[in-house]
Amino acid sequence: MAKTALERSHSKSSNFKLTLICFFLSLAVVILWVGVALINTEKAAGLSLAAAGGVLTLFNLFLVARFTR
Repeated sequence: MAKTALERSHSKSSNFKLTLICFFLSLAVVILWVGVALINTEKAAGLSLAAAGGVLTLFNLFLVARFTR
């Protein structure tokens, strides 16, 4: 018996992929804001973290936008 569209879109693997993408997106946003907070005290480390967090955030937002169920 063929799976319906709803069963395919809410499969365990689909849910796991979306959860993993959202988890990494939240970590990237945290890295971004920690970097922004450190810019005043540790300029080099703050800028590095903010840049890395920004790039990771954009990459994960791209993954969320491209995700299909």
